[in-house]
Amino acid sequence: MSDSCGSKVIEFYQDSVVMITGASGFLGKVLLEKLLRCLEARKIYVLIRRKRDYSAQMRLEQILKSVLFDRVRSETKAAKGLFDKIEAVEVNFERDDLGLEPALRDRLRSEVEVAFNLLASVNFNEALDQALETNVECTRRVLNLLSGARRIKSVIHVSTFYSNCNRTIIEEKIYDDIGFGGYDNIKNTFAKLQDDHKQFLSPVVLGTFPNSYTFSKKCAEVVVRDKFGHLPVGIFRPPIVTSSYREPVPGWIDNFNGPSGMVVPLSQGLYSAALLDPKKKPFIVPVDFCVNALLMCAYDVSKSSVVTKTIPVYNYTDDSNLWTWGQVINGFFSGLGPIRKLVAKYFTGTITVNPIRYAICKRIMMFQAFCLDLVRTFTGKEKIMQRLFSKMVTLSEVLRFFCLNDWKMTNANIRRISDEMSPLEAELFPLDIRKIDWTEYYRNFVPGVIKYAVQPRTPRSSPSITERKLKESKLRETKKLNSGLFYLLWSSVFIIALKIFKNLFNKV
Repeated sequence: MSDSCGSKVIEFYQDSVVMITGASGFLGKVLLEKLLRCLEARKIYVLIRRKRDYSAQMRLEQILKSVLFDRVRSETKAAKGLFDKIEAVEVNFERDDLGLEPALRDRLRSEVEVAFNLLASVNFNEALDQALETNVECTRRVLNLLSGARRIKSVIHVSTFYSNCNRTIIEEKIYDDIGFGGYDNIKNTFAKLQDDHKQFLSPVVLGTFPNSYTFSKKCAEVVVRDKFGHLPVGIFRPPIVTSSYREPVPGWIDNFNGPSGMVVPLSQGLYSAALLDPKKKPFIVPVDFCVNALLMCAYDVSKSSVVTKTIPVYNYTDDSNLWTWGQVINGFFSGLGPIRKLVAKYFTGTITVNPIRYAICKRIMMFQAFCLDLVRTFTGKEKIMQRLFSKMVTLSEVLRFFCLNDWKMTNANIRRISDEMSPLEAELFPLDIRKIDWTEYYRNFVPGVIKYAVQPRTPRSSPSITERKLKESKLRETKKLNSGLFYLLWSSVFIIALKIFKNLFNKV
């Protein structure tokens, strides 16, 4: 895009210097891709920590090799020049100075104009003190860096819609009812305790919060308000973020968190059970719409900071035209092939609100995994199915709170932004969840998970046509063999048992 075309949003990002934390995460990758492909930022600083033997630069290079950035490479003549705008900054988030050299720290403070803090740990089972360290203290250190930024126009801290999930109605405001004397008192108390005492005290501190993740994100919002109100900062709250709707390609996803993990067994013709209420309505948003809203909110913060000192909060959700969990699951089924759809709907897919029934279903899933590992042993393959199914069961159990409850909310700020967008901005940054064709979206969901998460393309140098054909041929033969072995096993062991099981418990 050569000019701002009369758009104040495009003009805001044009020739700007952007900083991103959490760019190695699902949402962060899509944000980075959108900035490169659609906006003419002058520089993008990506703060990345070293991971094992991989430096920040090496991790960035791996990210940019992903299929996610294929559209940037194919549609942009000067793709290399765009990638050269990105600078990996190796940081240590555990240090107060982030491990930055003074000269680099001063350069960031003198250049950065727009910042997105996506850094977070989404491990719901993490110890409370560790969750507070990552989601609160690391945020504090990043915002301390930005407090000295001399050209800063907008800072967006990405929280979660569920940061106040202990309430039935969630408004666009910061709730500071942390209890126990506030966050600082909790932090100081935990710093003096031994691990076993922390473990004993954590459930008391969490109270009605389902896990350390949601509680720590609530604490982070309060810290942002109390310590960094002098910054032009806003808080962005997305709900469950899932695969892309349109950009850069439909169905892109790179993880098995949330619904994507739930559909993997069904996509492979395996038995799967979920503890959820089919009548409840989940808040789900595609990642590309979420990024568009994120970019628009950053521009809105730059305007709001001039008018008011109140920190704006953006609930990126909408309670109109919501599907129930039952409708969502049926939407997932529509993306399966005819045979697997039939098998999943009547045999291999179970959803229940009954914990006793779910406990029985878990045993069936683990017995299935045991049988599949036996087949893998006989065919000379590594036994991995029990480990994978154990992870899936754990995922289902940590998500049960969000699958058995629903919430009411307000989103006046998001709707205002949507209403104020020009036709060009609405086309470039579509964010109105009400305009999504959910039937189409859920139909493409399972194929997207299979293509991009189950069978992702390995980043490498461009293979020859012969290599690609050979690889595709081997993949087809492997899939045929695995499918044949599986259905032989399944038909002989499970189908009749599952039919009897469903007849016995269909009224439970």
